[in-house]
Amino acid sequence: MSIPREFKAIVQSEHGPPRKVLRIENCPLKTDEIAADEIIIKVRTRPIHRGDIHILSALPQGGPVQPIAPGTLRVPGFEGVGTIVRLGSDVKTRESLREGERVAFFPVNGSWGEYVIANQHSLLPVPDSIPDEIAAQMLVNTVTASVLIKAGHNSLKPPITPPVYILQNAAASGVGRLLTRIALDRGAVPIRLVRSEKSAERLRSVFPGLPIYSTSDGDWKKRVRNAVAGHRLEVAFDALGGKAIEELAEVLDDGGTVINFGSLESNAGINIYALAPNSVALKSVLIMSWFRLSQEERHQDLELALNLATKHPELFDVSGEYGFSDFQKAIEHVSSPAKSGIVLLKSPE
Repeated sequence: MSIPREFKAIVQSEHGPPRKVLRIENCPLKTDEIAADEIIIKVRTRPIHRGDIHILSALPQGGPVQPIAPGTLRVPGFEGVGTIVRLGSDVKTRESLREGERVAFFPVNGSWGEYVIANQHSLLPVPDSIPDEIAAQMLVNTVTASVLIKAGHNSLKPPITPPVYILQNAAASGVGRLLTRIALDRGAVPIRLVRSEKSAERLRSVFPGLPIYSTSDGDWKKRVRNAVAGHRLEVAFDALGGKAIEELAEVLDDGGTVINFGSLESNAGINIYALAPNSVALKSVLIMSWFRLSQEERHQDLELALNLATKHPELFDVSGEYGFSDFQKAIEHVSSPAKSGIVLLKSPE
């Protein structure tokens, strides 16, 4: 398969608002410099996550800022689906990977380009039964949900006796849906919160019979307590930040834990004294903790994503698809309050 010497990529030379710092440029593809365990992939589709925007904008919720060296360009993005076009010398001995094969990849720097160079351990072959629209988005959100469920389990006080209830806000989000599914598969009972009755109604069709409440209803906290029917509620997952953390803390039992993994609603600080009445702990979780796991554990999470995509494709909703040159419109869509599902960016034909 012929490989060009350069490719189109969305790049930045400084951090800041997407409208200001992003542009499309031709970048060199240094095919002769790949390591023995690396693979060149022609990217077909990639998601745009809020986290991608946080990182390129150097916002606090994006984690530690990695400086961009003067005279260099950064290509955002870490996830996607594409086709293998060249194998490193060591990879050629593996029968499971071959040129022309479609693979999902994560973590791989620069997925907002037409080509990426990936380590062989960062990709997963995708069967024909899983379309690009799902394969492109199935890894990051599943990994995040897996990290969260581990943190939730570690926050329970022994002895752990069923039924184990968990509370999760932003339950209609991509991570929220996967967290619900994984929790159910692990024997927990999720109580889901969304911000509108419209979202609640839409989500009922995905998980019929599970408790779901809109926080726009004034009595949602009472309804949550009624749903646990006298059992303990020790863990709540928060993706909104700010005031939402305080409200979750009010519903938890004494000694419970709020696990925060995002700030969709607010990056403002919380009133720490709101945690005191129920002696609630606040734990912050970032996907970066996943990289401290063993290679085997990380591979298990990638396989989990493949399993969920195969058995539960309804969990991987798509909100919109955009052509490469319309990347700014795609970014605007990601930040839209009405968004439901993942926004995808297609490579040029």
